[in-house]
Amino acid sequence: MSLDLVSNITQILSSSLVSRIASSLGLDKALTEKALQAGVPGLLAAFTSLVSRPNGAQALNGAIARQQPTLLSSLGSMLGGSAQSNIIETGTNTLTSLLGSGTTSALTNAVGQYAGIGNAGSKSLMGLLGPVVMGVLGQQQRASGLDATGLASLLNSQKDNIASALPAGFSNYLSDTGILDGLGSSTGVRSATTGYSGSSRPSYSTTPPPTPSDWSRNPNMRSWGWVIPALAALLIGGLAWNWFTRPRPTETAANPPPAKIETPATAPASTGTSTGASGLGPLPASFEALENLHGIKVGDVDVGAQLANAETSMRSAVASVQDVNSAQAAMAPLTNSANDFVRLSKLLDQLPAQSRKTVVNTIIATRPALDQLFDKALAIPGVSPIIKPTIDKVHSQFDALTTA
Repeated sequence: MSLDLVSNITQILSSSLVSRIASSLGLDKALTEKALQAGVPGLLAAFTSLVSRPNGAQALNGAIARQQPTLLSSLGSMLGGSAQSNIIETGTNTLTSLLGSGTTSALTNAVGQYAGIGNAGSKSLMGLLGPVVMGVLGQQQRASGLDATGLASLLNSQKDNIASALPAGFSNYLSDTGILDGLGSSTGVRSATTGYSGSSRPSYSTTPPPTPSDWSRNPNMRSWGWVIPALAALLIGGLAWNWFTRPRPTETAANPPPAKIETPATAPASTGTSTGASGLGPLPASFEALENLHGIKVGDVDVGAQLANAETSMRSAVASVQDVNSAQAAMAPLTNSANDFVRLSKLLDQLPAQSRKTVVNTIIATRPALDQLFDKALAIPGVSPIIKPTIDKVHSQFDALTTA
Protein backbone atom coordinates (compact mmCIF):
# COMPACT_ATOMS: atom_id res chain seq x y z
CA MET A 1 0.00 0.00 0.00
CA SER A 2 1.46 3.37 -1.06
CA LEU A 3 2.23 6.00 1.57
CA ASP A 4 -0.27 8.81 2.12
CA LEU A 5 0.92 11.39 4.64
CA VAL A 6 -2.47 13.09 4.86
CA SER A 7 -4.15 9.81 5.81
CA ASN A 8 -1.43 8.99 8.33
CA ILE A 9 -1.97 12.32 10.08
CA THR A 10 -5.78 12.10 10.03
CA GLN A 11 -5.62 8.65 11.60
CA ILE A 12 -3.71 10.12 14.55
CA LEU A 13 -6.30 12.90 14.86
CA SER A 14 -9.10 10.55 15.89
CA SER A 15 -12.61 11.79 16.59
CA SER A 16 -12.10 11.55 20.36
CA LEU A 17 -8.77 13.41 20.18
CA VAL A 18 -10.33 16.15 18.04
CA SER A 19 -13.11 16.50 20.63
CA ARG A 20 -10.52 16.98 23.37
CA ILE A 21 -8.55 19.47 21.28
CA ALA A 22 -11.72 21.48 20.58
CA SER A 23 -12.68 21.45 24.25
CA SER A 24 -9.23 22.47 25.44
CA LEU A 25 -9.14 25.41 23.01
CA GLY A 26 -12.72 26.48 23.66
CA LEU A 27 -13.76 25.73 20.06
CA ASP A 28 -16.73 23.99 18.49
CA LYS A 29 -15.87 20.40 17.50
CA ALA A 30 -17.41 20.63 14.01
CA LEU A 31 -15.50 23.84 13.26
CA THR A 32 -12.32 22.28 14.64
CA GLU A 33 -12.74 19.32 12.29
CA LYS A 34 -13.25 21.71 9.38
CA ALA A 35 -10.14 23.65 10.38
CA LEU A 36 -8.06 20.46 10.55
CA GLN A 37 -9.32 19.34 7.15
CA ALA A 38 -7.77 22.53 5.78
CA GLY A 39 -4.83 22.81 8.16
CA VAL A 40 -3.28 19.38 7.56
CA PRO A 41 -2.89 19.62 3.76
CA GLY A 42 -2.25 23.37 4.04
CA LEU A 43 0.71 22.80 6.37
CA LEU A 44 2.05 19.94 4.24
CA ALA A 45 1.79 22.19 1.18
CA ALA A 46 3.77 24.90 3.01
CA PHE A 47 6.46 22.35 3.95
CA THR A 48 6.58 21.11 0.34
CA SER A 49 7.17 24.66 -0.86
CA LEU A 50 9.77 25.13 1.89
CA VAL A 51 11.92 22.15 0.83
CA SER A 52 12.01 23.44 -2.76
CA ARG A 53 13.95 26.51 -1.60
CA PRO A 54 17.67 26.64 -0.80
CA ASN A 55 18.42 25.19 2.65
CA GLY A 56 14.70 24.65 3.22
CA ALA A 57 15.00 20.86 3.49
CA GLN A 58 17.87 21.18 5.98
CA ALA A 59 15.85 23.63 8.11
CA LEU A 60 12.82 21.35 8.19
CA ASN A 61 15.01 18.33 8.89
CA GLY A 62 16.56 20.10 11.89
CA ALA A 63 13.18 21.21 13.24
CA ILE A 64 11.82 17.66 13.01
CA ALA A 65 14.85 16.32 14.85
CA ARG A 66 14.12 18.69 17.73
CA GLN A 67 10.52 17.48 18.18
CA GLN A 68 9.57 15.51 21.28
CA PRO A 69 9.75 11.85 20.18
CA THR A 70 6.80 10.87 22.43
CA LEU A 71 4.52 13.75 21.45
CA LEU A 72 2.24 11.75 19.15
CA SER A 73 1.56 9.06 21.73
CA SER A 74 1.14 11.44 24.68
CA LEU A 75 -0.66 14.38 23.04
CA GLY A 76 -4.03 13.47 24.55
CA SER A 77 -2.69 13.55 28.09
CA MET A 78 -1.07 16.95 27.53
CA LEU A 79 -4.27 18.74 26.53
CA GLY A 80 -5.83 21.15 28.98
CA GLY A 81 -2.78 21.70 31.17
CA SER A 82 0.38 23.78 31.19
CA ALA A 83 2.01 21.33 28.78
CA GLN A 84 -0.54 22.32 26.15
CA SER A 85 0.50 25.97 26.31
CA ASN A 86 4.13 24.95 25.93
CA ILE A 87 3.33 22.81 22.88
CA ILE A 88 1.35 25.62 21.25
CA GLU A 89 4.04 28.22 21.94
CA THR A 90 6.86 25.96 20.74
CA GLY A 91 4.88 24.87 17.69
CA THR A 92 4.02 28.43 16.72
CA ASN A 93 7.62 29.59 17.14
CA THR A 94 8.90 26.65 15.10
CA LEU A 95 6.47 27.33 12.25
CA THR A 96 7.38 31.02 12.27
CA SER A 97 11.09 30.16 12.20
CA LEU A 98 10.64 27.73 9.29
CA LEU A 99 8.06 29.49 7.14
CA GLY A 100 8.52 33.11 8.16
CA SER A 101 6.01 35.21 10.07
CA GLY A 102 4.22 36.29 6.88
CA THR A 103 3.59 32.78 5.58
CA THR A 104 2.68 31.45 9.02
CA SER A 105 0.21 34.28 9.56
CA ALA A 106 -1.25 33.81 6.06
CA LEU A 107 -1.83 30.09 6.64
CA THR A 108 -3.22 30.64 10.14
CA ASN A 109 -5.57 33.39 8.97
CA ALA A 110 -6.71 31.30 5.98
CA VAL A 111 -7.60 28.34 8.23
CA GLY A 112 -9.38 30.62 10.69
CA GLN A 113 -11.44 32.33 8.00
CA TYR A 114 -12.26 29.12 6.14
CA ALA A 115 -13.38 27.24 9.25
CA GLY A 116 -14.88 30.21 11.08
CA ILE A 117 -12.81 29.83 14.26
CA GLY A 118 -11.11 33.24 14.12
CA ASN A 119 -7.42 34.11 14.17
CA ALA A 120 -6.87 33.38 17.87
CA GLY A 121 -8.46 29.93 17.69
CA SER A 122 -6.65 29.14 14.46
CA LYS A 123 -3.30 30.24 15.88
CA SER A 124 -3.66 27.90 18.87
CA LEU A 125 -4.86 25.04 16.68
CA MET A 126 -2.02 25.43 14.18
CA GLY A 127 0.43 25.67 17.08
CA LEU A 128 -0.75 22.19 18.11
CA LEU A 129 -0.99 20.84 14.58
CA GLY A 130 2.55 21.83 13.58
CA PRO A 131 4.27 19.43 16.02
CA VAL A 132 1.81 16.65 15.05
CA VAL A 133 2.59 16.99 11.34
CA MET A 134 6.34 17.18 12.01
CA GLY A 135 6.02 14.18 14.33
CA VAL A 136 4.51 12.09 11.52
CA LEU A 137 7.23 13.26 9.13
CA GLY A 138 9.80 12.24 11.74
CA GLN A 139 8.26 8.77 11.99
CA GLN A 140 8.58 8.32 8.23
CA GLN A 141 12.13 9.62 8.28
CA ARG A 142 13.22 7.18 10.96
CA ALA A 143 11.37 4.26 9.38
CA SER A 144 13.01 4.85 6.00
CA GLY A 145 16.36 6.25 7.17
CA LEU A 146 15.86 9.55 5.31
CA ASP A 147 18.19 12.54 5.49
CA ALA A 148 17.22 16.09 4.48
CA THR A 149 17.32 15.22 0.78
CA GLY A 150 15.19 12.13 1.37
CA LEU A 151 12.72 14.24 3.36
CA ALA A 152 12.37 16.62 0.42
CA SER A 153 11.79 13.69 -1.92
CA LEU A 154 9.17 12.29 0.45
CA LEU A 155 7.19 15.53 0.43
CA ASN A 156 7.52 15.94 -3.32
CA SER A 157 6.13 12.43 -3.81
CA GLN A 158 3.03 13.47 -1.85
CA LYS A 159 2.06 16.46 -4.02
CA ASP A 160 -0.98 14.81 -5.58
CA ASN A 161 -2.24 13.49 -2.24
CA ILE A 162 -1.80 16.88 -0.60
CA ALA A 163 -3.51 18.74 -3.44
CA SER A 164 -6.46 16.33 -3.52
CA ALA A 165 -6.89 16.70 0.25
CA LEU A 166 -7.29 20.50 0.10
CA PRO A 167 -10.99 21.22 0.75
CA ALA A 168 -12.98 22.84 -2.02
CA GLY A 169 -12.70 26.62 -1.70
CA PHE A 170 -9.81 26.65 0.76
CA SER A 171 -7.25 27.32 -1.98
CA ASN A 172 -8.92 30.68 -2.57
CA TYR A 173 -7.74 31.82 0.85
CA LEU A 174 -4.14 30.92 -0.05
CA SER A 175 -3.90 32.75 -3.37
CA ASP A 176 -0.78 34.90 -3.68
CA THR A 177 0.70 33.50 -0.44
CA GLY A 178 3.18 31.14 -2.16
CA ILE A 179 2.05 28.28 0.09
CA LEU A 180 0.73 26.21 -2.82
CA ASP A 181 3.67 26.93 -5.15
CA GLY A 182 5.42 23.69 -4.23
CA LEU A 183 2.46 21.60 -5.45
CA GLY A 184 3.04 22.64 -9.04
CA SER A 185 0.30 21.44 -11.40
CA SER A 186 -1.44 19.26 -8.81
CA THR A 187 -4.77 21.04 -8.55
CA GLY A 188 -7.28 18.45 -7.34
CA VAL A 189 -9.44 19.31 -4.36
CA ARG A 190 -11.76 17.28 -2.21
CA SER A 191 -15.10 17.92 -0.57
CA ALA A 192 -14.89 19.36 2.94
CA THR A 193 -17.68 17.20 4.35
CA THR A 194 -15.66 14.17 5.38
CA GLY A 195 -15.44 13.43 9.08
CA TYR A 196 -12.00 13.77 10.61
CA SER A 197 -11.61 10.41 12.24
CA GLY A 198 -9.58 8.55 9.68
CA SER A 199 -8.46 8.32 6.09
CA SER A 200 -10.52 10.10 3.49
CA ARG A 201 -10.21 10.43 -0.22
CA PRO A 202 -11.86 12.60 -2.84
CA SER A 203 -15.29 11.47 -3.91
CA TYR A 204 -16.47 11.93 -7.46
CA SER A 205 -20.04 11.59 -8.65
CA THR A 206 -20.89 10.44 -12.15
CA THR A 207 -24.06 11.74 -13.76
CA PRO A 208 -25.70 9.49 -16.39
CA PRO A 209 -26.29 11.04 -19.82
CA PRO A 210 -29.74 12.59 -20.26
CA THR A 211 -32.42 10.18 -21.45
CA PRO A 212 -33.75 11.09 -24.92
CA SER A 213 -37.29 12.43 -24.76
CA ASP A 214 -40.24 10.73 -26.52
CA TRP A 215 -40.33 13.61 -28.99
CA SER A 216 -36.77 12.97 -30.15
CA ARG A 217 -37.28 9.20 -30.38
CA ASN A 218 -40.61 9.12 -32.27
CA PRO A 219 -40.62 10.66 -35.79
CA ASN A 220 -44.46 10.65 -35.89
CA MET A 221 -44.60 12.80 -32.80
CA ARG A 222 -41.97 15.15 -34.24
CA SER A 223 -44.24 15.80 -37.27
CA TRP A 224 -46.88 17.30 -34.95
CA GLY A 225 -44.41 19.56 -33.27
CA TRP A 226 -45.88 22.70 -34.94
CA VAL A 227 -49.24 22.33 -33.20
CA ILE A 228 -48.13 23.36 -29.70
CA PRO A 229 -46.41 26.63 -30.78
CA ALA A 230 -49.52 27.54 -32.81
CA LEU A 231 -51.86 26.93 -29.89
CA ALA A 232 -49.56 28.96 -27.61
CA ALA A 233 -49.67 31.91 -30.03
CA LEU A 234 -53.47 31.83 -30.11
CA LEU A 235 -53.66 31.75 -26.32
CA ILE A 236 -51.27 34.71 -25.92
CA GLY A 237 -53.25 36.70 -28.50
CA GLY A 238 -56.48 36.10 -26.61
CA LEU A 239 -54.96 37.22 -23.33
CA ALA A 240 -53.60 40.38 -24.93
CA TRP A 241 -57.04 41.25 -26.43
CA ASN A 242 -58.70 40.80 -23.03
CA TRP A 243 -56.08 43.02 -21.36
CA PHE A 244 -56.41 45.96 -23.76
CA THR A 245 -60.22 45.92 -24.01
CA ARG A 246 -61.15 45.53 -20.33
CA PRO A 247 -62.32 48.66 -18.42
CA ARG A 248 -59.78 50.50 -16.31
CA PRO A 249 -60.39 51.15 -12.56
CA THR A 250 -61.20 54.74 -11.65
CA GLU A 251 -58.53 56.62 -9.81
CA THR A 252 -59.87 57.67 -6.41
CA ALA A 253 -57.36 60.37 -5.56
CA ALA A 254 -55.27 62.69 -7.63
CA ASN A 255 -52.62 62.90 -4.99
CA PRO A 256 -51.89 59.84 -2.84
CA PRO A 257 -51.35 60.48 0.88
CA PRO A 258 -47.73 60.97 1.90
CA ALA A 259 -45.92 57.84 2.99
CA LYS A 260 -45.53 57.43 6.71
CA ILE A 261 -41.93 57.82 7.73
CA GLU A 262 -40.85 55.77 10.73
CA THR A 263 -37.56 56.43 12.47
CA PRO A 264 -35.90 53.16 13.51
CA ALA A 265 -35.12 52.81 17.16
CA THR A 266 -31.51 53.47 18.03
CA ALA A 267 -29.73 50.45 19.50
CA PRO A 268 -28.15 51.08 22.88
CA ALA A 269 -24.41 51.56 22.79
CA SER A 270 -22.37 48.54 23.74
CA THR A 271 -20.63 48.79 27.08
CA GLY A 272 -18.44 45.76 26.51
CA THR A 273 -19.47 44.35 29.88
CA SER A 274 -21.30 41.18 28.89
CA THR A 275 -19.73 37.95 30.07
CA GLY A 276 -21.35 35.84 27.36
CA ALA A 277 -19.64 35.67 23.98
CA SER A 278 -23.00 35.99 22.23
CA GLY A 279 -23.72 39.15 24.24
CA LEU A 280 -20.57 41.07 23.34
CA GLY A 281 -22.34 43.16 20.75
CA PRO A 282 -20.45 45.81 18.77
CA LEU A 283 -16.87 46.55 19.68
CA PRO A 284 -16.34 49.48 22.03
CA ALA A 285 -14.87 52.51 20.29
CA SER A 286 -11.53 51.94 22.02
CA PHE A 287 -11.30 48.49 20.44
CA GLU A 288 -12.36 49.75 17.03
CA ALA A 289 -9.44 52.18 17.25
CA LEU A 290 -7.06 49.21 17.39
CA GLU A 291 -7.54 48.83 13.63
CA ASN A 292 -5.53 52.01 13.22
CA LEU A 293 -2.45 50.21 14.54
CA HIS A 294 -2.24 47.82 11.60
CA GLY A 295 0.95 48.36 9.62
CA ILE A 296 3.07 49.59 12.55
CA LYS A 297 6.01 47.21 12.37
CA VAL A 298 9.14 46.25 14.26
CA GLY A 299 11.28 44.73 11.54
CA ASP A 300 9.05 42.24 9.72
CA VAL A 301 6.63 41.93 12.64
CA ASP A 302 3.36 43.87 12.29
CA VAL A 303 3.31 44.55 16.00
CA GLY A 304 0.31 46.85 15.72
CA ALA A 305 -1.89 44.26 14.01
CA GLN A 306 -0.76 41.47 16.31
CA LEU A 307 -1.40 43.55 19.44
CA ALA A 308 -4.87 44.36 18.14
CA ASN A 309 -5.53 40.65 17.53
CA ALA A 310 -4.22 39.73 20.98
CA GLU A 311 -6.47 42.24 22.76
CA THR A 312 -9.54 41.27 20.72
CA SER A 313 -8.87 37.61 21.45
CA MET A 314 -8.50 38.32 25.19
CA ARG A 315 -11.83 40.13 25.14
CA SER A 316 -13.57 37.23 23.38
CA ALA A 317 -12.01 34.62 25.66
CA VAL A 318 -12.90 36.29 28.95
CA ALA A 319 -16.39 37.14 27.67
CA SER A 320 -17.07 33.44 27.15
CA VAL A 321 -16.57 32.71 30.87
CA GLN A 322 -19.88 31.97 32.57
CA ASP A 323 -18.94 29.23 35.05
CA VAL A 324 -16.02 27.06 36.13
CA ASN A 325 -16.21 24.77 33.09
CA SER A 326 -16.25 27.61 30.57
CA ALA A 327 -13.40 29.29 32.50
CA GLN A 328 -11.29 26.16 32.12
CA ALA A 329 -12.14 25.99 28.41
CA ALA A 330 -11.24 29.65 27.97
CA MET A 331 -7.84 29.33 29.63
CA ALA A 332 -5.91 28.21 26.53
CA PRO A 333 -7.03 31.06 24.22
CA LEU A 334 -6.88 33.55 27.12
CA THR A 335 -3.35 32.48 28.08
CA ASN A 336 -2.13 32.52 24.48
CA SER A 337 -3.51 35.96 23.75
CA ALA A 338 -2.24 37.31 27.10
CA ASN A 339 1.25 35.93 26.41
CA ASP A 340 1.15 37.55 22.95
CA PHE A 341 0.07 40.84 24.51
CA VAL A 342 2.98 40.80 26.97
CA ARG A 343 5.54 39.66 24.38
CA LEU A 344 4.50 42.21 21.76
CA SER A 345 4.27 45.06 24.27
CA LYS A 346 7.93 44.53 25.08
CA LEU A 347 8.81 45.13 21.42
CA LEU A 348 7.39 48.65 21.49
CA ASP A 349 10.65 50.13 22.76
CA GLN A 350 12.09 49.40 19.31
CA LEU A 351 9.59 51.75 17.64
CA PRO A 352 10.24 55.42 16.92
CA ALA A 353 9.04 57.63 19.77
CA GLN A 354 5.94 58.93 18.00
CA SER A 355 4.85 55.50 16.78
CA ARG A 356 5.37 54.04 20.22
CA LYS A 357 3.28 56.81 21.78
CA THR A 358 0.45 56.15 19.33
CA VAL A 359 0.44 52.42 20.05
CA VAL A 360 0.70 52.80 23.82
CA ASN A 361 -2.10 55.39 24.04
CA THR A 362 -4.38 53.27 21.87
CA ILE A 363 -3.69 50.14 23.93
CA ILE A 364 -4.18 51.88 27.28
CA ALA A 365 -7.54 53.25 26.09
CA THR A 366 -8.91 49.70 25.90
CA ARG A 367 -8.17 48.92 29.55
CA PRO A 368 -11.48 50.14 31.06
CA ALA A 369 -13.54 47.93 28.73
CA LEU A 370 -11.29 44.93 29.41
CA ASP A 371 -11.32 45.54 33.16
CA GLN A 372 -15.12 45.50 33.21
CA LEU A 373 -15.08 42.07 31.56
CA PHE A 374 -12.31 40.86 33.87
CA ASP A 375 -14.21 42.00 36.97
CA LYS A 376 -17.43 40.30 35.91
CA ALA A 377 -15.66 37.04 35.16
CA LEU A 378 -13.69 37.11 38.42
CA ALA A 379 -16.92 37.63 40.38
CA ILE A 380 -18.35 34.31 39.14
CA PRO A 381 -18.06 31.65 41.90
CA GLY A 382 -15.04 29.38 41.46
CA VAL A 383 -13.65 31.25 38.45
CA SER A 384 -11.12 33.58 40.11
CA PRO A 385 -8.53 30.87 41.00
CA ILE A 386 -8.55 29.71 37.38
CA ILE A 387 -8.13 32.93 35.42
CA LYS A 388 -6.81 35.49 37.95
CA PRO A 389 -3.07 34.67 37.49
CA THR A 390 -3.37 35.33 33.75
CA ILE A 391 -5.40 38.50 34.27
CA ASP A 392 -2.83 39.72 36.81
CA LYS A 393 -0.14 39.29 34.16
CA VAL A 394 -2.15 41.45 31.75
CA HIS A 395 -2.71 44.08 34.45
CA SER A 396 1.02 44.21 35.17
CA GLN A 397 1.78 44.81 31.50
CA PHE A 398 -0.84 47.56 31.31
CA ASP A 399 0.78 49.15 34.36
CA ALA A 400 4.20 48.92 32.74
CA LEU A 401 2.90 50.63 29.59
CA THR A 402 1.23 53.38 31.63
CA THR A 403 4.35 54.23 33.63
CA ALA A 404 6.87 53.85 30.78
